[in-house]
Amino acid sequence: MKKKHFKMLIIGVGTIAFILWISGWLNLWINGISVIANDIEGYRLHSYPVDGEYSVKIDLNNIDSNEGKVLYDDGENQVYVEKVLVNGQSEVYFRSSGNYSLRGATLVSGNEHARIDNGFTSINHVNATATYQGESFKIYQSGSSGLNYRDGDSFGFYLLLTDDKGVDVDIEKDSIIEVKLSNLYMHNWEKK
Repeated sequence: MKKKHFKMLIIGVGTIAFILWISGWLNLWINGISVIANDIEGYRLHSYPVDGEYSVKIDLNNIDSNEGKVLYDDGENQVYVEKVLVNGQSEVYFRSSGNYSLRGATLVSGNEHARIDNGFTSINHVNATATYQGESFKIYQSGSSGLNYRDGDSFGFYLLLTDDKGVDVDIEKDSIIEVKLSNLYMHNWEKK
C-alpha cells in the first residue's frame, strides 16, 4: 500500500511541475523579470523617464547603516541603497526592485534596458549629484548590471569624484553626503 501511495505522490508532483513549466510559472519563479524582458514575442516594452528628483543621505561614518535606505518607492517599484564602499574611490550602489507576473512586469531603475538584437542595453540616463558640507557636484556612474536579479538590477556611482577634483572629506567634522538622482527610468512590459 505504501509503495502505491509513493508512486501516486511522484506522479502528482511530476504532473504539477509539468503544468507549472508549460504555463511559464516555474520559469518565471526561477528566473524572474528577465523571462518577461527576454520574451519579445509575448511582451511589449514601454520605457520612459520618471519625473522628479529623489535623494538619500549616506553616512560615511557608519557604512552598514546605509543598506536598505529607500531612494524611490511608488508602491510597486523600489530603488534602495544596496551597499556603500568607502575606499580610494568611494561608491554607492543602488538596487532596483520591480514586480512581475505572467501578465507583465514593471521596474524603475537608473538603467534603461532597451532591447537590441542580441540582448539588452544598459544605458544610464540618470542625472546624479552629491552634496557634501553645502557644496553640490556632479557624480558619475561606477557600474551597473543587467537584469541579474529575479526582480531587477543594480547601478552605482562614485561618491567623491568630480570633473574638477576629488572632494576632501573629514568624517570627524561631517560624515553625511546627500545623493540626488533624477531621470530614473520606468520599464513597463505588457503582454501583447
